[in-house]
Formats: sequence, C-alpha cells, structure tokens
Amino acid sequence: MTNGIMIAGYGTRKGNLEEILQKQAARLIARGWEHVEIGYFRVSSPTIPEALERLVDAGVDNVVILPYYIAEGSLTKELIPEKLGMASDMSELTVKGKKVSVCIAPAFGMDMVLAHILCDKIADVKGDRDCGIMIIGHGTRHPSLANMRTIRINAERLRSLGFSHTRYTFNEFCEPSIKDTLDSLEKEGVKRIIAIPLFIAMGLHLGDEIPEQLGIPPYSDGGVITVNGREINLCYTRPVEADNRLTDYLDMKASEYLVG
Repeated sequence: MTNGIMIAGYGTRKGNLEEILQKQAARLIARGWEHVEIGYFRVSSPTIPEALERLVDAGVDNVVILPYYIAEGSLTKELIPEKLGMASDMSELTVKGKKVSVCIAPAFGMDMVLAHILCDKIADVKGDRDCGIMIIGHGTRHPSLANMRTIRINAERLRSLGFSHTRYTFNEFCEPSIKDTLDSLEKEGVKRIIAIPLFIAMGLHLGDEIPEQLGIPPYSDGGVITVNGREINLCYTRPVEADNRLTDYLDMKASEYLVG
C-alpha cells in the first residue's frame, strides 16, 4: 500500500490560508511523508476532489484527509465527505478507475494543543493573570455545536491555569457576543484585555469584522478602546496559523491512520 496525505482547508479570497497550508505540507514532506497534497473546499485550488486525484496519479491507494479546522462541524462531518462520495469518515472510493481507501481524521477540536498555543500567545504579549482574556470563536449553526464547545472548553482550560478573567465569545451565530463580553470584562475591573481569535488564518472575519466589534482599527494588533466610559488597552493577537505544534498534530494523526 502506498500512503498519501491530504491537508484539507476551507479556501479563501482574502487571507493567508494558502501560505499556511503550503508551509504545513512542506513540513510533513520534510518529516518523511512522500505524498502530500492540499485540497480546498471552496474558492482556492486545487479542490478536495482534485487533490485526491493528484494523489492517485502519484500511485497512492491509502489516503488520510487531515482537516485544518479548529473544530468539527458540517464541513468535516457532512460536506467534505459528500464532495468525495464518502458514506462515512472511512470509505473505499473509485478514483480514476482505481480503488482507494480514504479516511478523514478529526479536526484539532478538543486536543490540548490549542490551549498550549493560547497560553503562548498570552505570554508573547506579556500578559499576566490580571488581564482580561477573550477567546474569540467563529460560532456555528451546526447542531453538534462543536465550534462553540471547542472555544468554551479552551477558555475553561485557561481559567483552570489561573487566568480567572478569561471569557469566550463569538463573531456570529453563538452567544455571548463580543460586545457583551467586553462589557463583562470591564465590570470585572480589568485594566488590559488580550483578545485571541481561535481561528485558523487571517481573513475578512479577523481583519474587518472582529476589529469593528472590538473597537480597534481593521487589520491592527489592538489599541485603546472605551467600554462603559472607561478606557482599556486591548491587544489583538493573530490566529493559530502554522504553529509548529499543529505540524506535530498532523504528523501524529497521519501516523495513527496510515501506519497504526
């Protein structure tokens, strides 16, 4: 059996997702994985079906798809399998006349790697346990509410580490809103807020929409905001992007699914 890896991303018109996934694919190849392709759900290319065809053209007959997503949801559980004609997250498909075994690994989700990345982002901006910490998620309409649970659990992990002023919040679809969370932190008396988007990559959500709700300039790293008449310094970090620990996670999952 010849093994192959597909890193699956959403796709973007404006952002750095493609650069991130290219970097992660190069790292996996450097670690000894010979056949690594990137596939996108929409907008970017190659598409997920096209990436699978490229792997088959290279002689691969056993493929693991590694979703580069914060949490499980309709994309990982329904839409990506549907694009490939998979009945479950592990199926045998016929691609270009060849039988291929394809499985889909889980998104980062509940793995502790996300909490570790959050802690480092706090440290990198010289945050401490007196700061207000906002963990910002995208929000979800999927019945599983996996994105909401992932954001909430990682906020709880930070609180268990002594960051008592940690709150989770969402850009859309879920509560609490960013406005309500800023109000809550102001009432706790924090003098500084560190807002960390638990997203994969930069893009319109992180560059335009969330800064507008936070009250800072678009595509900035923060500023002084006014909440309930009080000025508070707010630091806005970058998302998880191509953190090396996510490379380790991808490598581990590839070994788990392809090597055993």
